[in-house]
Amino acid sequence: MFFKISAPHVSFKEYMYEGNLITMPLVLLIAVIVKTLRIPIPGSTDIPTVKSLQPFRGTTDQLDPDILKALAAMDEQLHGLEFNRVDLIAIHDRINNTTYGGGVYRSADGETVAWTRYRLWPNLERKNKFTRLALYSLGPAGEIILTTSATRDLLDPPDWHVEYHPKVAAEPLRDLHREHVRRVLGSARPMNAGNDQSAFDLLEHTHGEFVDFQLGRGVFVETQTAATGVGATESKPLTRPDVLAESKALAESKALAESKALAESDGVEIGTSLEEPIEQVDDLQPVIDSVRKQETKQSGWINKLVILGVSIALFIGLGAWQWELELVLMLVPILFVHELGHYVAMKAFGYKNIHMFFIPLLGAAVSGRNYRVSGWKKAIVSLAGPLPSLALGIAIGGVGFWLDNEWCMKGAFITLILNVLNLAPFLPLDGGQVAHVTLFSRSNVADLLFRILTIAVLLVIAAVLKAKFLLALGIAMLLGLPTVWRTMKVTESLRRDPLPEPTNDTMPEAAIRAVVDKIERSNIPVQGTGAIAKLALSIYENVVTRPPSWPATFAIWTLYFGGLFVGTIGIIAIAIGSANLDLFEPPLDIENHFESVEITDGQFRLGKPPTDLDTTKPDLLVWRFPDSDTATQAFETLRDTSDDSVARLGDLVFTSTLAGEAEMLNLDEDLQDAFELHLVAEAERANNDPRLDQLGGNTWRRSFGQSHPRLLVVLEPELAEKMRESAMASPDMIGKFAPIGPWTPNATLTEQQRDLQQRLMVLQGKTDNPPWASPEQAAAADKTPAKNFRDVLKQSAKRVRQAQLDRIRWIKQQAESTEGDVKRLYTAYLEFDARFDAWREDKRRPELKGIPPTLEDFLTPLLPQLGYLHAKHPLLATSATVTCEQLDLEMEDENFLDKFPIDHQGQSILTFDLYSTQDSAAAYACLHAWLKKQGVKQIVWNYSEFMF
Repeated sequence: MFFKISAPHVSFKEYMYEGNLITMPLVLLIAVIVKTLRIPIPGSTDIPTVKSLQPFRGTTDQLDPDILKALAAMDEQLHGLEFNRVDLIAIHDRINNTTYGGGVYRSADGETVAWTRYRLWPNLERKNKFTRLALYSLGPAGEIILTTSATRDLLDPPDWHVEYHPKVAAEPLRDLHREHVRRVLGSARPMNAGNDQSAFDLLEHTHGEFVDFQLGRGVFVETQTAATGVGATESKPLTRPDVLAESKALAESKALAESKALAESDGVEIGTSLEEPIEQVDDLQPVIDSVRKQETKQSGWINKLVILGVSIALFIGLGAWQWELELVLMLVPILFVHELGHYVAMKAFGYKNIHMFFIPLLGAAVSGRNYRVSGWKKAIVSLAGPLPSLALGIAIGGVGFWLDNEWCMKGAFITLILNVLNLAPFLPLDGGQVAHVTLFSRSNVADLLFRILTIAVLLVIAAVLKAKFLLALGIAMLLGLPTVWRTMKVTESLRRDPLPEPTNDTMPEAAIRAVVDKIERSNIPVQGTGAIAKLALSIYENVVTRPPSWPATFAIWTLYFGGLFVGTIGIIAIAIGSANLDLFEPPLDIENHFESVEITDGQFRLGKPPTDLDTTKPDLLVWRFPDSDTATQAFETLRDTSDDSVARLGDLVFTSTLAGEAEMLNLDEDLQDAFELHLVAEAERANNDPRLDQLGGNTWRRSFGQSHPRLLVVLEPELAEKMRESAMASPDMIGKFAPIGPWTPNATLTEQQRDLQQRLMVLQGKTDNPPWASPEQAAAADKTPAKNFRDVLKQSAKRVRQAQLDRIRWIKQQAESTEGDVKRLYTAYLEFDARFDAWREDKRRPELKGIPPTLEDFLTPLLPQLGYLHAKHPLLATSATVTCEQLDLEMEDENFLDKFPIDHQGQSILTFDLYSTQDSAAAYACLHAWLKKQGVKQIVWNYSEFMF
């Protein structure tokens, strides 16, 4: 009898035998899942999972050729150590998909029995495929003493004395076993196996104890298929009297001739069995039984409905988590109708055990079985899903257009889109199934190329859509290609040798044996009796099913292209009809607006700073009044009643306030919906601000939220270049500290601070020509040819690394050659770079590494000397980061130039983009005041409005 291995009953300790320091966490995680959910995963053990070794005593022609070669060296070593071979053991365990081979040996003194083992299992790592040697001795009190070169994979019985010495050769293992026996028995001697049968009985005895122990733990589980064949006998348990009797008769027995040495090349036999041949068991019977079980498997209507209902519930639940619920509820009937077409066609063509089920986040499917169905019927089954659904979609679209019903139009559009896409000639879509059955199944090479193309398309779609699930599916299909190719080769070879036709919709036993034999010879990595049975049934169905004739193929493809054409026309018609129904949202139309502002005079009041330094007032509210006097009255009112910063520039008044959550854009939402939320919140805030009651006479008001307008200034070219350089001559912010810019009120920089800021800007990379990179080096790097894209990447990475090294070397030179605050600046930068590199190279988990070091940590004591405002300085609210660029008029469209309110002929236009630190109104007021000091009399506020 063969036994199955129950993975849930394997202990955590035994799982750890299979792992190492790197894989141990993963192995333990798998063990927890398997034991908790009681998942029956396939497995194999070093010791055969059979009740008795007796039925498997055989000859060399019963051993796998690969096993014969693997056993040769060990057989030679044992003969050199005066071990005589008793018999060979050949086991083909189809339940666990494992082939064992080995030999039983008896030492010259009869005190040790050797068992060599080699196993072939698809999941066994190649590095572990070595011949195991186990040496057994039996003490006078029944002690079992085992010394083995195998690695431990299961627990041994608790009363055994076992030592493991992985991969030790035969001679040192024999010496280790003798020492092991002396340590266990002391001065006593082990029992003597007087002849070959006693030696085999001793091995049977130890094997029986091991199997009983594993059965008692539940690790070995009995199966319904008996492994005893005609003539097979159960092994007799070995008792000590038996061994002693054989020991007494040892002197009377003739010495057995040594066996022939194992061959060093293929085709040479090890030798023949020393015993009379025992009729072997039919090890294919478990597969035959599993095939019959698959064939007769028939689920009732209740079971089918339960499967369908549960799968629909999972589809809706996971779909609503990933998509919108409305879309999921619309997909369910669309997919159901599609699969119902497949179901009806299968029923009409005599398919058995038909199931319909939904696949969460993917779609739905129908499965069934029919060995007698022809190729053209299979193609019709594939077309029976999309073609009727396309006709139904067009009908529903017509009804929706006639009744002006939005739901019907949406449902029809989605139906047509899904079914047209389903006709794409790529597996596993229905169009791919039609192409495979009618065209590519005729040639293995064409079929393989077709599958490779399918995988390539799937991977491209996954990359474009950034769909991790599709990417995983494509990679899984790619990894499965070798198995698919072997399966196709088996199918092709079986077609050349006609198999028996199915009888009563069952696979003949002769066909089962032929198919399984081909599967085993092709080394397809399939595990377990059930998996082999399913693969055999699938291959047999492909062998029996012939591609349709060429006239039938032409008719099928006529149907295919007809459905594709009709579906595409239907999609276009519904799209055009929906435009009149406003079913689909129009694209966003972005319109540029300009407000011209004269800078004549101004007033400014800085509001109270926020209590929390992390709190900002980015929201900018702007009012425009008929004249400056009215604006002045509004300014005075706001100044007396508001804690916010308030500013007036001519007829323009603006304040700032805290931004609420309503106007923050949610990037996870639809882009158009996000903008609508933003604009609605913006309009509500501008129209419902309580300060409006105090401000009469305003003619224009806006609330910009976080989408601040840019400022445009028209200047003479020379003055424009000077202002651009002045605006950009400020270093970046450092943490919560802001540099003093030219627009910062009541603050000027000393010459020393200007010098330090210039040095800091170089370190921050705000320079076109860094001093550590000479033009000669850059030119030499550009002249180095690159052979391919990989070389380009390598050269780029090398240049970046070299630039970093040059930068550090230059900073070190500056630190060594300078004094005072300049030296402190360079030294602080070196310390920051070193600490940051150490943090980045730290391989620990983020929670153990902690937060990365910041430049603020190293430069805080030096910031006042660098001309930075302290994080708690009141003028910090007026600070801003400003980027200034000259507008390239040739790059702007005519619409922009036509709407621009200031004559710019022969002038330069500067754009100022402002990013405030804490207070938008204060920052804008300071920037306007600075522009006025530079002689600018008129500026343009440029903002965008999204039209729907």
